[in-house]
Amino acid sequence: MAAKSYEAGVRKYYGDRLTNISGDTTSEEIRHVYDNWASEYDKNVVDAARCVCHKPLAESLDGALKDNFPEKAKDDLKIIDVGAGTGLIGIELQKLGYSNLQALDISPEMLKEAKKRNIYKRFFCVALSDQQIPEIQTGEFDALICAGSLLAGHIRAAAFEEMVRMVKHGGIICFNVRDGQLDDYREKIQELERTARWEVISKNAVSFFETEEMPRETYAFLFRVLGK
Repeated sequence: MAAKSYEAGVRKYYGDRLTNISGDTTSEEIRHVYDNWASEYDKNVVDAARCVCHKPLAESLDGALKDNFPEKAKDDLKIIDVGAGTGLIGIELQKLGYSNLQALDISPEMLKEAKKRNIYKRFFCVALSDQQIPEIQTGEFDALICAGSLLAGHIRAAAFEEMVRMVKHGGIICFNVRDGQLDDYREKIQELERTARWEVISKNAVSFFETEEMPRETYAFLFRVLGK
C-alpha cells in the first residue's frame, strides 16, 4: 500500500483498488486487482495521476547500455520489461531505438493491453518471485527494467534473485523504489552487493508523478550483474 502521506492521492486517482494491498497479499489477489484495472489503468495512472517515471527510467537504462555495450546495436540488445503492465516502459524504450523487447507481468489482462501496442516480441504471464521461470534461460537478457512494481504486495525483495539469474554477466538491471518502500528492499540489495552478484552503477532521484497528492520523486537504481 502507498505510504501514509499519499493515501489520499492514491484513493483519489485509483479509487479503492490498492487500499487493502499489503505484504500479505497473495499473487492471485494482485492478479485479480490488475485484471480488473487493465482497461482503465493508463487513464488513471498516466492521464489523471500524471505518472511520468517511465521516460527517465528508460533513459537511465539507455545510458547504462551505451556505456556497457558500446559496440552492440540497440536492435541486438535483448531487454525484458518486468511488471510490464500495459507497456508504458516499452513505449519509451521503443522511442530510444530498442526493438528486441519482451514483457513479463502477472496479469493477463494487462498484457492484453500491452500487446495492442505491437512493441514486445514475447510475453510471459507469470508472477515474479525467487523461483526460476522455466521459460527463461539463465543469462538470457542483456538488460532488465522494472518500473513501479517494487512495492508492498507486488514484487518482493526475494525476486531480485530471479532478476539477476535472467541477466547475463555484465548486463544491466534498472528499477525504481519509492522512498517509503526502500526499507523493504535494502537488505536484499546489500546482500547481492556483498556476495558480488551485482554492483551498483548509480542511484538517483527521478521524477515520479506530477500531481501534488502523489510522490514527486522515486529512486532509480542501476546495477551491473557480476555473477550467478
